Amino acid sequence: MQYLGYFCIKYKNKVYLCIFKTCEEMKKLFILMAIVCWTTGSMAQPQTGKLSIKPMVGMNFSGFSNATIDMYSMKVGFTGGAELEYGINPHIGLSFGLIYSQQGAKMEGTVDGMAIDEYGERWLTSTKLDGKLNCNYLNLPLMANFYIPALKGLAIKTGFQVGILASDKMTSDGMIVMQNMDYIGNYYQLDDGRRPNQVVGYNVDISDVCNSIDFGIPVGLSYEYKNIVLDARYYFGLTKIDKTDEPDTVRNQYVSITLGYKFHF
Repeated sequence: MQYLGYFCIKYKNKVYLCIFKTCEEMKKLFILMAIVCWTTGSMAQPQTGKLSIKPMVGMNFSGFSNATIDMYSMKVGFTGGAELEYGINPHIGLSFGLIYSQQGAKMEGTVDGMAIDEYGERWLTSTKLDGKLNCNYLNLPLMANFYIPALKGLAIKTGFQVGILASDKMTSDGMIVMQNMDYIGNYYQLDDGRRPNQVVGYNVDISDVCNSIDFGIPVGLSYEYKNIVLDARYYFGLTKIDKTDEPDTVRNQYVSITLGYKFHF
């Protein structure tokens, strides 16, 4: 008798020969294999009604969005904490976390403006910045984790996050170039001792420049292998963080990459 095909399976040190005579038998076999693979993949997914906790550490690559001036660039910071996850069903988990997060941005560039002094004279100003704004938060993410049965260990996640400001500090070295608009081109000294053009060096070291609460949306992917979880997230803030007298419209944004270990209860 002729056979359409065959293959071998090794299980517990024994070899089994599988033979199929027709296309229909081969089709049924492939369907069975797909079911087995799907079931095996789902074994790594959350168990309904069970809890797990995942300590994790990693790095943030943070900056600001929606800025009115082009002077902010990415800075690198530490992040670490833990998340508690509850299995709603074999494919969906709900997690809540407490995560320490170093955020903020580098500040580099030149800001042009105008100022009026006590004499009513107008000055063109050019402020050069070279520093950073460090914002340290305790973030509380509430996320839904959607596990993909066909891709063992892979999950898509999104949710909502509240950030509580722990500390903030702006440090910068720079220079302000001032030019009197009423005496442009003149370099002589005025009667009161002032000069039409001035260069002023400065150093900034101030705190309390950010709002105490930040709201935003995190989205990401995670991959779990033998309880080890690699997690990558993008966070975009929904609220302005600057609370100075002349606030900018900047919002937090960052990418975090963490490595954690999941303990099941």
